[in-house]
Amino acid sequence: MLWSKTEKRFKGTWEDRLDGIFSVGVDYTGKSVLDVGCNMGVVAYEISKLRPSLIHGIDILRPHVETARMIFLGSPVESRFDCLNLGSPRLGRILRPQYDIVMLLAVYHHMQDSLGPGKARSVLSDIVRRAQTIVARVPPRKDSELIDVLSADGFSVKNAHVSPLGSHVIAFERYEHSKSVS
Repeated sequence: MLWSKTEKRFKGTWEDRLDGIFSVGVDYTGKSVLDVGCNMGVVAYEISKLRPSLIHGIDILRPHVETARMIFLGSPVESRFDCLNLGSPRLGRILRPQYDIVMLLAVYHHMQDSLGPGKARSVLSDIVRRAQTIVARVPPRKDSELIDVLSADGFSVKNAHVSPLGSHVIAFERYEHSKSVS
């Protein structure tokens, strides 16, 4: 049955996926957004209502990417959705040099499982070096690990939201090292 396979790949309801995304103090208006592990574009679609300048989504499953593309046919927001494994050497070629916001919603632990911890860390560093803000959803047992990883890449926690379902949504901002003024 097609529906049972789809249900296994799409965990949580629309509300579950959006829980906390808009309550961690991130302004999406006029911003370029990279949605890593975009699934079928549910979160990207809701963000598009806030009029970002661009949404770029990446997911490993072609049917999900095709669904996201279809959803965005009627959206005035510039969008691009790519089907790609994050371990692919093509990743660096399809990413823009810079994004205002990178969405990592329940994706880092999957990266670790599929790529291994070292490769996942390398890929994550390549992605986040392009961002000023990161919005991440992580299981509670993984939040301190992701905070440590992103801290090493120049980010600090700006705000957090704990979902009633147990996951944490954390907004990170790139911090600037203090510079002496002449």
